[in-house]
Amino acid sequence: MALSKVGKALKAAESARTLTKPDTTTILIWVVGLFPSWLVLGALAFVFLVIIVLLLGVSGSSSVPDPSASGNTIDFISATTGDGKGTFAADKVPKDLVDPLKKAGKECDLISPAVLAAQIEVESNFDSNKVGPNGETGISQLPPDVFTKFGKDDDNNGKVSALDPTDSIFAQARYLCALGSDVKKLLDDQTAIGDQLTLTLVAWDVGLDSVKEFGGLPMVDPGAYPFQVRALFSKYLTDTSEEPTPAPSSQAAPASAPLTEAQFEEMFPGRNQFYTYAGLVAAMDKFPAFAGTGDDTVRNQEVAAFLANVDHESSGLVFVEEVNRSAWGNYCDAAQSYGCPAGTTAYHGRGPLQLSWNNNYKAAGDALGIDLLNDPDKVKNDPAVAWQTAMWFWMTQSGAGSTTPHAAITGGGGFGETIRSINGALECNGGNPAQVQSRVSAYQRITAVLGVEPGDKLSC
Repeated sequence: MALSKVGKALKAAESARTLTKPDTTTILIWVVGLFPSWLVLGALAFVFLVIIVLLLGVSGSSSVPDPSASGNTIDFISATTGDGKGTFAADKVPKDLVDPLKKAGKECDLISPAVLAAQIEVESNFDSNKVGPNGETGISQLPPDVFTKFGKDDDNNGKVSALDPTDSIFAQARYLCALGSDVKKLLDDQTAIGDQLTLTLVAWDVGLDSVKEFGGLPMVDPGAYPFQVRALFSKYLTDTSEEPTPAPSSQAAPASAPLTEAQFEEMFPGRNQFYTYAGLVAAMDKFPAFAGTGDDTVRNQEVAAFLANVDHESSGLVFVEEVNRSAWGNYCDAAQSYGCPAGTTAYHGRGPLQLSWNNNYKAAGDALGIDLLNDPDKVKNDPAVAWQTAMWFWMTQSGAGSTTPHAAITGGGGFGETIRSINGALECNGGNPAQVQSRVSAYQRITAVLGVEPGDKLSC
């Protein structure tokens, strides 16, 4: 979210805005430190050659693809978001494993039944008799020495065996929790940066020493182990309660909502469970002028414009919180009289439009009647609050443009002017055409779902 902030902070903010993009400088430093200088020079020459090829030859594009743009691999997106928490989709696993997964998923706060199930699918595809190339045994594929340390007779059959699915699942949970505790120490000591769960999965796959050595994530390949596991979280989570509910397609939109739940689901099929349709409707109710100006075409175009920018900022409603933890300290304006009472790293991006900066948390909180200055985590813990902060910005803040996004789309400025209002200082007038195109593509896709023409003036 481009926010009303002094110009000197724009570059710092931009480094954190491209949420799925790894810190290339950090990765190069990690890699360079591993090899002798003569080998590094040769490798760098090869890297520069590859970069040139990518810049000139990938699909005829003039720039390297942005992982945050619509259509890029969802595995990489999934790897940097979500905690696997929510209602467990028990029907997605064998019936005899439901109870062990639910109980083992409570071993520590870091994990959940969905986390364990996703990892098991990657490890063995639920084959309790599988034996790995290095002696890994059972449904969770723990190495023998690890199972010896963490395995117990959890199924109470009188023996401890990695071939017993229950024993294996509980040992898996204990080992993940132990690794997670070690990873948290690295994060607390600032000897590593990154997401605790992702780094824990890295430690499981290649060892804790690799996390220490690289100071965080030692790989950026979207096909790497932690990405494979995290991409499966949504498979083992469900929005439904114990009682069956009608399918979204049969549910009409509330009178105040300009789109149906079925349309919302179609727009964001891979969304994080946190971002609920009910929360979006509640935010719309709080700002009745949203999608309430102009004829039906204009109203639908505003809905599409808002959700398209949300799609870009959150990578398809996947991100709840800013992924680049190293940038979390960039958003405290100590010159404000109220300072940063929640801490200097507390005002990083959260929510559908990634609300950031202490002054914006205060302004949004004051407008919504919520103390977000002292408790900014409310934006990541309450779906209704998260949506309301995005709607507040859309309706009231001019950001980098000369008008609010709401006024831009309803006043004839077209979708391009909403981009200018949100992040024009960094993207418009040739600043970052790939980012602009990402937003435009999302807008065209969402207008198609709503059955409305996108209009002209799409770019800025």
